Amino acid sequence: MKTTLWVETGASLLLAACLFCCSGGGELHCRPMPAPGGYGYVILHKEDTLIKQPYIPAVGRRQAFPTEQEAMAVGRLVCRKLQEGLPPTVTPEEVEEALETCR
Repeated sequence: MKTTLWVETGASLLLAACLFCCSGGGELHCRPMPAPGGYGYVILHKEDTLIKQPYIPAVGRRQAFPTEQEAMAVGRLVCRKLQEGLPPTVTPEEVEEALETCR
């Protein structure tokens, strides 16, 4: 089950990066979304959903962000990485650093 989740997540991230790079970039933005137990974020290119992230990435469990502000802080980090041509992955340290800006 975990392997399938990782494969699906990896494939989704790769697809999102490819779509963004091939489309010439631009018009990429992030929005908060309600999720079970809190909030997540959606990354959109124009109005097309590239990434739907209901849980805090890189923590190893399904845990929603407690606030919209925290979800948006990490979502903006992922958007920035995509805009810079980097993979939309984050480390636990990057998540913690982004969350520190909300505290």
